Formats: sequence, structure tokens, C-alpha cells
Amino acid sequence: MRMECLDANVVQDLMSGALESAMRSAVLGHLDTCEECRQLLSVTARDAARVGRQQRLALDETALPTSNSSPAGDSEAAPLAGGSEAASPSGDSEAAPFVGASAITMRSGAAPGDLVTPARIRTQPSPRRKLGQYSLIERLGAGAMGIVWRAEDTKLRRNVALKLLKRPDDALVERLQREAQAMARVGHPNVVTVYESGLVDGETYIAMELVEGKSLRAWQTGARHTIPEIVEAYIAAGRGLAAAHDAGIFLRVFKPDNVLFGKDGLVRVTDFGLAAAKPTTGDIPQISDVNLTTQGSVLGTPAYMAPEQFTGGNVDSRTDQFNFCVALYEALYGERPFAGNTFEELGDHVCEGRVKPPPAGTRVSGGLRAIVVRGMSAKPGDRFPAMDHLLKQLGRDRARPWRRTSIVSAALAAVLGLGLLSDSIVRDRVSAEISQSFKATGTQIERATTLQTRRFQGLSNLVVLFKALLDVTSHRDQADFGLATPEQDAEELSHIHETLTSQDWSLVRELGDNAHHSEVAVGDYKGRLLYTSAAPNEWQGNLLGMPTIKNAVEAGKGYFDSIVRYDEPTFVSAKLFGATPPPGIALMFVRSLDHGGEVGGVFMQFVDGADVLAGIRLDDTKLGLVALDGTAIGDLPNALIDAAPKGGEIAEVMSGGRMYRVQARTIPDLAGQPIGRVVMARPLESVLQLFPGARTVFAIATLAALLVAFATALRARRITNARI
Repeated sequence: MRMECLDANVVQDLMSGALESAMRSAVLGHLDTCEECRQLLSVTARDAARVGRQQRLALDETALPTSNSSPAGDSEAAPLAGGSEAASPSGDSEAAPFVGASAITMRSGAAPGDLVTPARIRTQPSPRRKLGQYSLIERLGAGAMGIVWRAEDTKLRRNVALKLLKRPDDALVERLQREAQAMARVGHPNVVTVYESGLVDGETYIAMELVEGKSLRAWQTGARHTIPEIVEAYIAAGRGLAAAHDAGIFLRVFKPDNVLFGKDGLVRVTDFGLAAAKPTTGDIPQISDVNLTTQGSVLGTPAYMAPEQFTGGNVDSRTDQFNFCVALYEALYGERPFAGNTFEELGDHVCEGRVKPPPAGTRVSGGLRAIVVRGMSAKPGDRFPAMDHLLKQLGRDRARPWRRTSIVSAALAAVLGLGLLSDSIVRDRVSAEISQSFKATGTQIERATTLQTRRFQGLSNLVVLFKALLDVTSHRDQADFGLATPEQDAEELSHIHETLTSQDWSLVRELGDNAHHSEVAVGDYKGRLLYTSAAPNEWQGNLLGMPTIKNAVEAGKGYFDSIVRYDEPTFVSAKLFGATPPPGIALMFVRSLDHGGEVGGVFMQFVDGADVLAGIRLDDTKLGLVALDGTAIGDLPNALIDAAPKGGEIAEVMSGGRMYRVQARTIPDLAGQPIGRVVMARPLESVLQLFPGARTVFAIATLAALLVAFATALRARRITNARI
């Protein structure tokens, strides 16, 4: 890759011996192939030699001392004056300054143009040179126009930076005075303060604020800095530049070498040597305009020049804005925005606005790049209206949207998490209440079924003493033994049926169940229906189709129970509950009536299932009575009944948009075998009952909000701490 042509900084570093060996080799190789750069170096070296001779004569005449130690000393940064000459030739504040450009020397016997690294000029301590009220202490640096000294103002007893012309020249005197006027017109913390300018003993000087620190270029290249730190430093410099614009002054040469970064952290713009001013009125001093080009020489460093500086167009504050953005681009990306190995090629790229693409792996955000690129627009009208507008855009916290998103997401996650926590607390409390209710209801189920069984046993013991029941148990079909005809047996059964029908069963029914919803029935030893309180005129139906009754008949004695449907087909055919049985289910109790050790008949009682549930209910728990075949009554939907675990565990079931806790309790018969179950359910009231699956949605949303908060916080941290 071909190296770019040398700019003023590289030439100065080469002449002062501040270039690293690799860079120096590259520069010397470039000089072998570039006639323009060789001519530039030749002219610069010739001028430097002349100035060096003058300085040596001055040193011989005045025995002007340096400091007893190296100029930079052991401090963190060498003191800089209020001008570009204040920086050491390499821009590194750690390096001791050299005496101007006269440090160019020739090795004995070396070929022309063969440069050597100069040695520092050291002199023995001697009395300080006086210049009016100023006592020169040590030389800080030198530039194209003058030399900057650390000096003591003997009147005010303070140290200042004293800028002196290198050589007597009317044009340079005018330029130095113009610089003093320009800097004095701008009173701003981010602009080096000018105390005075004058002429003493034929020497023109500017007395300025002495800044302890380094140039902005040295600061930004001396260590890695975060992008916000770099932008903040340039914003501070931009404020000084904006203050100059407010005073009607355009620098036209803004670059990081002309900005000082003080040890106090304050950034100050300096070197107004090329400044121009708009016409003003009143008592404000006027500054003569400076042509952009003089005898074909370009004012300012080409790498930072705006298109209008290449073409000779109008120069105003937007030109400084362009210079500023080029310098900021270079600080951010570590390379200049426009390619070009020659002055003409660079000018073409700048005038056409061909900005390089961002280098791979850059951490500069697209938003920040867009701001800087706009400030480098080829057309002045496409740039920001003024520096203040540019600085406002640069001052925006680029991490703020990410940080705000992180805060909002974290807050949302906290709210959602609080909702989940509140829901969990409420759910735990409600779940405990429900579990307690289910436990109490389960105890009540056991008590109710046990009480109902004991009532039936007591009732059956009373009923078997009735004469009508004795007639039932003592009856046998005589025709089976050949002692009578079937007609005679039928007539006797009819007589027993009429006897049973004529009995007052109301007392039995009341003793059997206080709710008055129980029915009783009597069957003979062959399982024939002889009487049913549900349909007194119906009889002779076969009851053996019902397993519970068949077991009772076959056993001959004992108690049996089950849960049955009123519309059981065998009951319907036997007309146990009439021609049209009622809906629902009942708890059926059966006792075998024995006669002399043999089966004599059966006595039955049917307790309505709704009354069973009513005797169980303790609170607002929803109940359902379920037979073995799945037939159910009560106030529970089938979804809850079907979802109830058979093992007695408590489950959570969604039904009708609400969450329920459900449990089933088995109802055993007298032998301990299950004959049905009671299902209990209560709504699980909680905070998150907005819609089905609300807890899941809230949990997912909480996790998502946390992830967004973490990701955006990390992004904001990376933006804030990104180093280049």
C-alpha cells in the first residue's frame, strides 16, 4: 500500500527525530518516490537551519538557560503554552521539547538528505534573559511562526506562556498580533486566555495562559479512551470553537494539535494564527481578513481542510465545523475519513464527499457516525447550521435510550414479578383455606354416610316388627310344594300387597330421613316387588336385576348399600319408582329379612342424592355426588368432575375461565368397597385471574422483561465503556 504524502506533523516529527524506527523507515522510503515531499522537506529544512543559526547566536549572546533538569521533568505531562507551538514536535507530552526545527543536522560524510536524530540542546545554568516584565525560564516548544517559552511575569508573580516570533518579519508580526486579537476577543473557559501582546526590544510577543498538560492529539493517542470520553473532550473543544464563532471568528485550522488537554481536565482551543473575522461595528477590534491561499501555499493542514478550502470558496463557521468533524472522525476511528495519497487526490475525495466506510470491528455507533459524517458534508448547506447544533447532537447520551429501555424493562419485570409474588401469596393463603375446607368436608362425608347407615339400621330393626313385614317373610308360594294352585298364591300375594299399601309409612320415612325425600320398598324372598312408597299401586316387578338387591336376597341376611340411578333400567322395568322415574341418583340401603334362618324378603330405603349433598355441605364449596357409572348430581360441571384425581389428591383445574382446586372423596359401602364419590371444588381466587393462563403469561412476560432489561443494560454499558 502506498503511503500518504507527508503532512506538517509528520515532517515536524521527522525533523525532530520523534518518529518510531518503523515509521521513520516508511517515511524515508516514501521520500525516495515522491518529488513533492522531497521539495517540501528541503524547504522546511533550509528554513529550520536558518532559524537554528539565529537561535544558537542568541544562546551565545545571552547565555539563555534551560531548566536544570530535562524540560519535561518527571511530571506526567510537560507544560504546554497557549499555542500550537507549545506541543512537543511529536505531540507526546512525555518527550522533552527540542529547540525549534534547528535540530536537523547532517552526519559527517553523509549523503545530502540523510537525516539523523538530533540531540537535546543543553546549556549550563546561567542568569535568565529578561524581556520587559517577563523573565524567560525555559523553552517549551516551537512552531512554524514562533517559539513558546515558560516565563514569569515579574509584576504579577505568575507563570505565563510567552510566544515570541522566530525571526523579524512584518508579515509574521501582523499575524501574531492578529492571533492575539482573535484570542482576546473570545472569552471562554475552553479557549486559552490571552493576557497581553506587545513589542519589547524589537521582539513581538503574546503573553498567554500557561496550560499544564498535553495536546488533544497526544491525549487521544497516548492511551485508550472510551468513545464517550473522546466525544466529551471534543465537545469541550467545540464549545471553545462555538465561542469563537459567536465572536465572529473562524479558526480555519482546527485540528487536535491546536487543542490543549490540561492536567486540570479542562480542554482549551488555541492557535488562532489563521483566524479570520467577519466585519463588526463598534469598539471591538477588527481583525484583518486572511486569504485562504498565499502564493499558492495552502493555509491549514490539508488532511482537515473543507472542500471550500481546496477550491478557494467562502470560508465561515461551517468550515471550522468540517475541520472539527474530520478531527473527531480521526479520533474515533483511528484513521482519517478521506483517502488520498496526493494533495489533488485528497482534494477530489473531500470535494466529492467520499467518506471511507467504517473499519471492521469498530464500536462507534451508526448514530454517532451519521452526526460526524453530516458535519463533513461536501456542501456547507448540508452541514449543521452552527456548532451549537452539532454539539447538541453530539451531547446526546447515546446509551440513554438503551439505559431507559433497561430501566423501563426492569420496572416492568418488577411489577410483573410483584404481581406474581402477590398472586403466589394470595394463592397460598387461599389454597390453605381450600385444603382446610376440603378436609372438613371430607370428615363430614364420613359422618353423614355413617349416620345414614345407622339410621337405616335402626329403622329396619323397627320395621321388621310390623305384622305386614311378618306376613311377607312367612309367605311361600304353596304351588311350589304342590299344596296350592298359582292362582291361590297370587291371591295371597295380592292380599299382602294390600296390607302393605294400607300401612302408614310416613313415620318410617320421617325416621329414615328428616328431609322427607326418602322412599321405602319391600320385596319377597323371590325378589318380587310387593310395595314401593314411590308408586304404591305398582307391584310384582322383578328386582333381582339390581346386583345389590340380588346379593341381599341370596345372602338371606345382612345389610347392603350402593349409589344408584332412579332411571336404572331394572328399576324402570320393575316400576320401582313408577312409570316415570325422577332424575338423579340415590343412596340405596337394603336389609335381608330372614325367616327361620332362610331368606324371607328384603326391605329397601332410597335417600335422594341431593339430600345427601345437603347434609354434607358446610360452606360454599361446590359438591358433586358421582355414582360408579359416572352419573353425577350437584353443582359441579363435568369438566371438574372428570378432572378430579381418583387417588384423592388436590388438583388445579381451569374451567369457565377460572382456576379451581378439586378433590374427590370415595364413599365406601358397608364392606369397604367404593360405591361412589363426592367431588369437592372451590375457585382459586388470586390476583392473576384476568384470563386463562394469566400466571403463565405473566411468568413469561416477567422473564422476557428481565432478559430485555439485562440485554439493554449490557448494551448501554458497552456503549459507555467502549474503548477505541
